[in-house]
Amino acid sequence: MSTQQQHNKSKNHRRVHSQLPFTYIALLCSIFALIWPADGFNFAKQPNIAVPAPQHLKFFQPQTRSSYFGYTLVMRPTSIIVGAPRAQSTLPAQRNVNETGAIYRCSLSPTSTCNPYVIDDKGNRTLERPDSYTYDNEARNNQWLGGAMDGGTNDTDKLLICAPRFLSPTNSDYIMNGVCYWVPNTLDDNPRDVQRISPLRLKSDQMKQINGHRIYYYMLAEEGLSAHVTDNNQEFVIGAPGINTWRGSTIHCRQRFEEDPTLSRRDTSSLSRKRVIRDLDFSGQYTLDTGELQNDSYFGYAVGSGYFDSNDKTQLFYVASAPQANLQSGEAYLYKYSEDSLLKLKRIYVFRGEKFGEYFGYSLITEDLNGDGLTDVVISAPQYSTTNYFDNGAIYVFLNKGNFNFERKLIISPVQGKARFGTTLSRLGDINHDGFNDIAVGAPFAGNGAVFVYLGSNNGLREEHSQRLDAPESVSSKYGEHMFGHGLSKGVDIDRNGFNDFAIGAPNAEAVFVYRAYPVVKIHATVKSATREIKTDQNSFKITACYKISTTSTQLTGQDLAIRIVVDSQVKRAKFIQTRTNEVSFNVSAGLQEQCRTFDCEVYTNVADIFKPIELDMHYELINGVPKTEAFCDKCAAVDPAEPSIYREKIIFSTGCSSDICVADLEVKSRNLNHTYILGSSRTLSVTYDITNHGETAYLPQISFTSSNHMPFAKIPGTCRPKENDYLECDLRSNDVSMAKGATTSFTVTFDVTSISGKEMVLRAKVFSTGKEANEANNVAIDVITLGEFTEIDVVGIPKTKHINLEEVSNTSQIINNYEIKSMGPSTVGTIDVVFYIPVAYKVPGTTNTIQIVEKDRINMQAVSDAQTVAIDYFENTTQLVMNAIESTSSTYRTTSINSNIQIYKEKQISTTYDSMGLYDLPVESENYYIDDSSKFSQMSIRRKREVAANTATKAQYERIVKSHELLSEDLKGKLPVNRTIVFNCHDPEMTVCVRAVIRLHTFKPEKPLTVSMKYQVDLREINQILIEPWEYFVILIDVDVKKLGDLHQNTLAIRKNIDYNIVSKHQLYGTPIWVYILAVLGGLLLLAAITYAMYKLGFFKRAKKEQMDALVHQGSTQPARDVEPEAENLNTERN
Repeated sequence: MSTQQQHNKSKNHRRVHSQLPFTYIALLCSIFALIWPADGFNFAKQPNIAVPAPQHLKFFQPQTRSSYFGYTLVMRPTSIIVGAPRAQSTLPAQRNVNETGAIYRCSLSPTSTCNPYVIDDKGNRTLERPDSYTYDNEARNNQWLGGAMDGGTNDTDKLLICAPRFLSPTNSDYIMNGVCYWVPNTLDDNPRDVQRISPLRLKSDQMKQINGHRIYYYMLAEEGLSAHVTDNNQEFVIGAPGINTWRGSTIHCRQRFEEDPTLSRRDTSSLSRKRVIRDLDFSGQYTLDTGELQNDSYFGYAVGSGYFDSNDKTQLFYVASAPQANLQSGEAYLYKYSEDSLLKLKRIYVFRGEKFGEYFGYSLITEDLNGDGLTDVVISAPQYSTTNYFDNGAIYVFLNKGNFNFERKLIISPVQGKARFGTTLSRLGDINHDGFNDIAVGAPFAGNGAVFVYLGSNNGLREEHSQRLDAPESVSSKYGEHMFGHGLSKGVDIDRNGFNDFAIGAPNAEAVFVYRAYPVVKIHATVKSATREIKTDQNSFKITACYKISTTSTQLTGQDLAIRIVVDSQVKRAKFIQTRTNEVSFNVSAGLQEQCRTFDCEVYTNVADIFKPIELDMHYELINGVPKTEAFCDKCAAVDPAEPSIYREKIIFSTGCSSDICVADLEVKSRNLNHTYILGSSRTLSVTYDITNHGETAYLPQISFTSSNHMPFAKIPGTCRPKENDYLECDLRSNDVSMAKGATTSFTVTFDVTSISGKEMVLRAKVFSTGKEANEANNVAIDVITLGEFTEIDVVGIPKTKHINLEEVSNTSQIINNYEIKSMGPSTVGTIDVVFYIPVAYKVPGTTNTIQIVEKDRINMQAVSDAQTVAIDYFENTTQLVMNAIESTSSTYRTTSINSNIQIYKEKQISTTYDSMGLYDLPVESENYYIDDSSKFSQMSIRRKREVAANTATKAQYERIVKSHELLSEDLKGKLPVNRTIVFNCHDPEMTVCVRAVIRLHTFKPEKPLTVSMKYQVDLREINQILIEPWEYFVILIDVDVKKLGDLHQNTLAIRKNIDYNIVSKHQLYGTPIWVYILAVLGGLLLLAAITYAMYKLGFFKRAKKEQMDALVHQGSTQPARDVEPEAENLNTERN
């Protein structure tokens, strides 16, 4: 895409009579400028060349507002092409035309001058004829010539220039088709062979009648709102976001190759047959083939191209944004030419914004940011807002991980307030020669404007910018805030020092500023002692400081360095003899070859500090760094701010050993280390090492750690020093610089394992000291850890459609199911297939006929993962299906016999009879077979159903039914009896025709579930015919399976399923049968009998008091009357 993004793009540019797209710019400018403390990197801190808008030319109309000189820029080695879309014309033919816009070619000398680069010298013209098929009148008022412009970085490259508001006026309307021009090169001061691109002028296509509504089709297309020249210099991509009621489209022009007609057609050898390259030809208007774009999506707002396919890095793909799509959250589409139509574009991937109204897709660039050969995408959202602020701006970085998978990173504006960070984006190339491409991001409304430089790296774009460039304070503007950064050029080496320079436009200040890049150097400096140990009686020692530089510049051979060496800064036991202090400073001229200096130092031994090492610190910097002046310094250079500027070394005291150098015997072993690690099971891996000294005292004992896959360290203790290539070096003792014989210590290191992959990793720990080693074999501990994967996946299926009762619903019914497939971790799964097994029909044994239960052409599924729609492929056996196709077929069959089961047919309709177990027999043809009498039909149906109910299942049939019933959940098994339930499933391919829906996911992370919505139509009439006595329930069992590619035995996955199935019943599902009531009554009676018997056994029914009274009466009757007590007598009297 053009880096000087032509964003004359008002949200309301769809209105024909609206003001120019940036008339509201002054209202949106920030009222403050943020002072940035960074010193910058290798671009000059002040512009080296200032290019003002030309004042020496004669303009035919007064310039009442800014011409927007510098709105678009294309810089080349000897000149810079500048777009001024609101400039007045200097051409006599345009003397009466207001604000035609202009293109200027400006020199790159310190006193730069600009002259018109005339692309179009025509005025307003009336050319249309009554018999013309196209609108040919031309109106160039306010056409915004130069509103979009792009081209390569060489004068031999093509240049594309557009005027998106170019009009074709009629008696009643203004047709704003837009127009573009291109030239094959810019070798001359004036353009030659200017070609025009204006394909949208057909009268019949300006307005169309679609679905009963008249719509603006080409009438307000605004061709050229964005423009892009591909890197191979062979194609143009032009955005026209106003096409088809502002749904938008893109226009492609491609270079054509033709065989040389002068050669013999008979000679087909590759040596004789030549391909002649013709100029770019218009290839038509291209539209997305998805048809999903809504009105006012603005597809084509920003455009670009690149090489995205990891399997074919030579195929060119395209990117175009639609900032109003996705409910105004914005989208951008990666697409290619459709295989079946050159006028169709096939969408490959969708990039999406996050926030409503952030204007995701305002500008975009395509660039390889991490050096892997695959194009990455940067898309801006200049109206992205943060808490308490609005219109801060942000950029989305989509890093291409291969297989059309992208890793997204959000970089928010480093400027608080209304900066609109990301309004423009530019490709700078590799400005520091580290092997990674870099970009510039414009924030034109941060005060007078600012531009931020971001460097590429192995991990994509660095999150912190390396340099900020602000609008020069020396330049004034009579039109308000400068909008510095609204025009950005690509990176071009204009001074031939091997490093790309670039230009920044300030349209409201009507100026362009060129910033030259300084060579980048790396400083290599070390300081070492002649002896690693100082004896207790030693009073002096020598140190050597060495230095050099390295650079990719072919012009630099040396740099002046300022060096300062400090000895024992904390305790101050040593000092330089020449300065009598512990510091020495000097300047040197460092070249590409290493140079050294030696210094004598005095040392004062203190027994209390004998175990504290003497530290040597060497500080260094460039004397001739990047200056703050406008004049370019030819002998100056820059150093990457991320590079260190100090080197440290230590010297210890030697004591207590049999010789001058102690001979230690350090041994290191890992403790209780599990040599198997499941990927993703934790974010860190801690390893503890035990270190023992079997020899003499080890002074300054240290341990180093590395890993085979260069894992970063999650925690770095204060006693450790990270080195290059993920190498960590640590002191074993924080308060003691020695380990005596027999001493033991331990050290724990923690690795960051969030990004590891592969089959194994090797951990290496090495211990060493300043002395010698008696046995170096045990100084190293090497542990090989086998890496494994294991992932638990939950599959949940919930019917959205309730159970179907055939007493309430007949004919057909739509069933809706929702599924969620979620990884519970711990590992991130590679490529997996999620497979749905959908039964659609029964097979008729002995024939090719089927009984259709589910209409397979009306199966509708949608899958979403990580907010992206995922493609679904459908298969029947090994044949891939094209779903939602409408097809009508008819066929007839003849059979010689039919079974005894009765069935009613319509004429010429093929049906199938069923036996008593719901299995099926041969199809029968209904021709010449009718039953007209409804009463006879009813009687026959009742009789036949009774006859059918009397049939019994064979052993094989019953085994098959029981096997299907076992597929149900335990809950359903208890509710749906096996002898009355038919399970329609895909586990028996001899009985069932099934459709497989396959969803392929290339990376399945725990936090990114897959959700699937399924709709299908079921034929209840066929089910009703199947559900004859004794069958009452019909279960549609749709199974889901997850398979990992490359895992033959699927040992790394554990699938847990909780899927509810769709049930069709003849009667109310789960109603209470009569036998339940009978069992309840019988159970109650049995319980009552048991309780009564228990009470009887316990004596509940005995009357003990009554039996006592009867005994007394019996006793009284056998004794004389005199012996009877009065009380007994009275009692006996009372009882009688």
